[in-house]
Amino acid sequence: MSCHLTLFTQHQTQPCRNINQIIILFSLSHELSIKINGEIKDLDAHIAIINHGDIYEIENATHLVQLSIPIFYFYIEDTSFFQCYFDRHLLQSSDYIKTLLLQLLQQDSKNKIDQTVCSKIIQTLYKEAVVKLEDDYIPNMAVNYALFANCLQFLEEQLTQPISLKDVASNSNISESYCSNLFNRYLNMNFKDYFTSLKLCHSIQLLMTTHLSINAISETSGFTSHTNFTNQFKNYLQFSPKQYRAYINQINAMPQLNIANYDNAVFLPLIENFNFNDQITTEITKIDIDHFDPKDYSKASKAFIRLDNFNELFHFTFNDYFDIDFSFLPEPVILINDIKDLTTNQINYHLLYRCFDKLFERHIGLAMTIKSKEDFKAVNQFILMFLQGHTDYQLNKKTVKLMLIFDSATMTIHDIHLCHLKIKNKNRDIKYGVTIDGLLHQHQTLDKTYDILRRLHFDYYLLDIENIETTSLLINKRKTYNHTTSHFDNYKQFIMDSGIDSTRFVYDYLSFKCFKYTNNGANPLQLADLVCHIIALLRYGGGISYQLIANGSIYISLFNEFGNALPLIHIYKMADAFVDESIQISNNYIMSRKDGNYHFILFNKINDRYLSDTHLEFLFSNNLKANSLITVQTLNNEHGTIDNLLPQNRQQLFLDKEMIEQLDRSNHPKTELSLLEHDNQDIKIILKHDEVKYVCIKPN
Repeated sequence: MSCHLTLFTQHQTQPCRNINQIIILFSLSHELSIKINGEIKDLDAHIAIINHGDIYEIENATHLVQLSIPIFYFYIEDTSFFQCYFDRHLLQSSDYIKTLLLQLLQQDSKNKIDQTVCSKIIQTLYKEAVVKLEDDYIPNMAVNYALFANCLQFLEEQLTQPISLKDVASNSNISESYCSNLFNRYLNMNFKDYFTSLKLCHSIQLLMTTHLSINAISETSGFTSHTNFTNQFKNYLQFSPKQYRAYINQINAMPQLNIANYDNAVFLPLIENFNFNDQITTEITKIDIDHFDPKDYSKASKAFIRLDNFNELFHFTFNDYFDIDFSFLPEPVILINDIKDLTTNQINYHLLYRCFDKLFERHIGLAMTIKSKEDFKAVNQFILMFLQGHTDYQLNKKTVKLMLIFDSATMTIHDIHLCHLKIKNKNRDIKYGVTIDGLLHQHQTLDKTYDILRRLHFDYYLLDIENIETTSLLINKRKTYNHTTSHFDNYKQFIMDSGIDSTRFVYDYLSFKCFKYTNNGANPLQLADLVCHIIALLRYGGGISYQLIANGSIYISLFNEFGNALPLIHIYKMADAFVDESIQISNNYIMSRKDGNYHFILFNKINDRYLSDTHLEFLFSNNLKANSLITVQTLNNEHGTIDNLLPQNRQQLFLDKEMIEQLDRSNHPKTELSLLEHDNQDIKIILKHDEVKYVCIKPN
């Protein structure tokens, strides 16, 4: 499978589905009329992008340049390819792409071909034009007839089933003949071609991303038989599914380009008149601040901070050397993993009581992991003593911020249930949770695990999705999980399959492995990764468990070994204006309108991490009056990244409290204030590589 560059003096096509390739095309004579997914576009000289799965029809084109790139090359660049599409409206560097292709044609006339061109175009599309989705991309057809739109929706929902035209008609309470006419009238395509080609797109994804057998893929893609699947595959792609899988297993990672013969005398003069542009355009994101279009409302979340034992808790609570501030974390809870000091009576109870008081006064909760009936007995007795000795808590004048987490890896469900029954009525403010990993070992099916969670009806369910055993169990139990999917995607899939509200789940032991572009922790974390982590928390809610103090491990920490805040804390502070608010989420900014002001967090697109010289320009159009106040906070390597203020080797480094306080004063994002000089004046903000900015605009 190679890339193909083809030139047409005059070109028209019948409606068809684009399968197994991304097509990029433009007219050198500014004549391109094309219908994509039912929508007619007169593009003149603009680039058209036809995604895998799109239905397109070239109605009229002159002097057309068309590049076809097999989707395999997009998939190896980003394995979430099937959950995205490319939008031509986002493409800033269209002239750069044209230049690459037209220079290639000039080189071809001299028998020289630059084989890196397709890779450069793929990277440019991912950088500028990609739109990420939660689910697989299926194009929305521009159909203005609700009845037919319902027919198409039904087919999408039944994609994996052997649905017939009769089934579609019956679902919409219309006759088969009328249903057939709707496909021809609105899509100029018959039902069989539409649905078969849609199923083939789905089957290609399975061939590329799974090790399922051809028979299993045939069945999963809704074909009536293996033979029917193979025949249809050959009909559309000219080779069998088995041959296709063999091709992609042997294909060269560097795209190879073939250039079809064309009329040099016609095209070369047009190419020579083209205004070549060898540079990728500096990306400009234009935002009309009055067009606030929130699709999400931020959900309740909770930050769990892991400590090994009570000694670490005392050190955190009473040591003046550290002045750690949790005030900007969402509902912070200290999670104690090992409570054996309590179960063996090797603890100062009066000190622990004081510790409870101090934590609760600072609005910090305390969670304890219960690993046995003996653990529970000791904890239950201690809680009763604490409540009896503190009437304010007993009478609910003060809130008990306690949580018990039952470890299902070391306790049976029966024992967990009995322990919960003994304590659940002691105080209404005590919360309960259970780890999920042990349940996956105890029960053969995921449905049984979900049933247990629903019957327990606890406040929180903790899942260590990055644990290799946990991932393997999920993959063995259900085909929707696989090793190539990111940990966070598997986590979301687990929540979605459970039918339980996402705010009740906790992503346990968050590490660098969660972040896709770190390559399982091999590459450094960037600020954009952390912003996207916070956005996911705003969108889905629930809990995240962090390590308190960085110690060189792969786990995400909040503070360094001297108690200085790491960048994640600064981003949490920036995100305060987005909590309990309607929010608009884009691929390089989020927006809210808290308290009537305009709040933004600007960040690099997640796949811009290798473009170290990139400067992104944000242009805010507005109807603001002069003297409106603009506040900008900048987090980057110079402002707010504490590790850049310290030597890399810190094993022998000792800092006294005064020095730590001085570092803290330097460890903040840079804050700048400005006033709008004129009414309706555009606001321009530049974002550099690996930088985050919080922008607050207060109208005058």
